[in-house]
Amino acid sequence: MTATRTTKRKPQMRSRVERDLLVEQYLPLVHHVLGRLCVSLPNGVERDDLHAVGVLGLIHAAEGYDESRGATFKTYAYTAVRGAILDELRRLDPLPRATRERTRRLERSWHTMAADLGRCPVREEIASHLGCTLAELDEDMASLNTAHVLSIDDASDASQSIGDLLPAPEPQPPLDVAAGKESVSLLARAIAGLPEKARQAIVLYYYEGLLLKDIGVLLGTSESRVSQILSRTMTILRLALEQRQPA
Repeated sequence: MTATRTTKRKPQMRSRVERDLLVEQYLPLVHHVLGRLCVSLPNGVERDDLHAVGVLGLIHAAEGYDESRGATFKTYAYTAVRGAILDELRRLDPLPRATRERTRRLERSWHTMAADLGRCPVREEIASHLGCTLAELDEDMASLNTAHVLSIDDASDASQSIGDLLPAPEPQPPLDVAAGKESVSLLARAIAGLPEKARQAIVLYYYEGLLLKDIGVLLGTSESRVSQILSRTMTILRLALEQRQPA
C-alpha cells in the first residue's frame, strides 16, 4: 500500500511590484483607521507617527495575505493595520504610576456614586467627590480610556475589548453592541444623560460613520477636541455598562 502524503499548500508569493501596487491601492485604509482612533495619544506622538506604523502594518499584510483562507484583503489589512497601531501605543504606554492611580480612584468613585445615587453621576458630581476641577476630571477620563486600550492584555483590566474603542471595518453602534435588554436600556439612559455635544459626537461617529475631522467641522471644534470628547464619553458609557444599575 502506498502511503498518502498530504502537503500544506503555501500561499502564492507576490512580486515586489504586486505588493507595492496592493499597498498603494489600500493606502487610504490607514488614514481611515487613524480617523476612527478615539484615544488620547501620548505626549510627543503625532498621528503622522502612527500613520507610518500603520503603513508598515499594511505592507506586512500585503506580503502575508493568503486569499485561500477566505477573508478579503480589506478585512485582513484592516486588522493588520489596527494591530500594528495598537502595538505601538502599548509600547509607548504614556501613563505614569500617579496617573494610573488617579484613574483607578476615578473608576472606583464612579461605581460607588452610581450605586449610592441609583443613576449615573454627572461630571460635576464626580469632580466634587474627587475634589478636582472639571478640566482635571476630563483629563483623567481621557487617560482612563487610553489605559484600557493599552492594557488589553492584562486580565485584571479586560472589561473592554479593542473593538469597543477601535471599531471593526463595519462598526456597530453602542446600542447594538450592548448585550441584552437591560444593557441596552442602561446604555440608552446613559447616552440620554450626556451633554448635547457628546451625544452628537457619538451619533456622528457610530451611526453616521464620520471621521473625527468631519465631526469637528460639524460641531465647530477641532479634531483633537472631538477625540477628547469621544474618549471621555466612551469612558462614561463603559462605566455605565459595568455598573448595571437602574439609572
